Order: sequence, then structure tokens, then C-alpha cells
Amino acid sequence: MKEKILIKSVLEGYHFMDKIIKKLDANVLTKGINSYHTQGTNETLNLVDDLMHLTFRKQKLLTIKRLIEDCVKVLPERVSKVIMLKYIDCFKNADIAKMLGVSSRTVSRILEKGISDVALFFYANGFSYFNLRNYLIDESWLIEIYDNHIKYFGGYSQKHVQCSI
Repeated sequence: MKEKILIKSVLEGYHFMDKIIKKLDANVLTKGINSYHTQGTNETLNLVDDLMHLTFRKQKLLTIKRLIEDCVKVLPERVSKVIMLKYIDCFKNADIAKMLGVSSRTVSRILEKGISDVALFFYANGFSYFNLRNYLIDESWLIEIYDNHIKYFGGYSQKHVQCSI
């Protein structure tokens, strides 16, 4: 159960990853420009540490984003389409059902199957529940989505992150 909830949280976060990566790039650029004005060794070392942390964070988000994209490519077409509509394009289940000419219950079943498939894909790529949780521990915004879902025992609360900022 926790595995599926973590995967749902990561999928919900997919939409925000590009925006965060762009902000990380902007921070790296700003710090790089500011590095010209450092006053001493300690200040320079601190700046280098900051740059390395930002770069490592970007690399982690890109890894997760790429895993999601790779997974969507290998899922059955119908499951892939529903996952993309739900988590990448941010449509509601009812809207997806109308687009596909199926019931909302069918969309829910496809999503449930898709979440299981994504969890298996992540596991096969070295990201068991504990590995993924530890890998993302510094991404408090993703952990917050996960904790919010866990708080409601797998359901969605009224305060879950929306697809638009």
C-alpha cells in the first residue's frame, strides 16, 4: 500500500519537476555569476558546496522524471494514456472517462493497475519503496504529498497538491 501511495505522490509531482529544475538552473547560474565576487577560500568553498547540492538535486529529479517517462513508454497503450492524462496533463477521472468513452470506475481501475505497474518498474530499476523514499528525502514537497496521502490512508485529502501552481 505504501509503495503505491509513494508512486502516486511521485506521479503527482511530475508536473512540477520541470519548474523546479528550471529554478535550480537559475540558482546555479546566479551563484556561478556571484562566484566572481567571492572574498576568500571559505566563501568560495561554501559556494562550491551550494552549487554541488543544487546540481545533485537537479540530477535526482531528472532521474525520477526519466524513469516515469521510460515507464510510460512500456506500459500497455490504454494504461499509458490514462496515466499521462491523469498525472502529466492533470485531467480529472471524470474528464478522462469522457475522453475515452468509459466509466469513471473503469478509469479508476486502469489507474490502479497503472500505479502497480509503475511501482514494479521503479522496483525493477533499483527503487524499492525504501530506496525511493530515501532517495527523495530531501524533496520535502514530494514527501509532503506522500505524507498527506498516508494521513488519509491512501485516499486523497481536500488539501492535496493541485496540478497547477
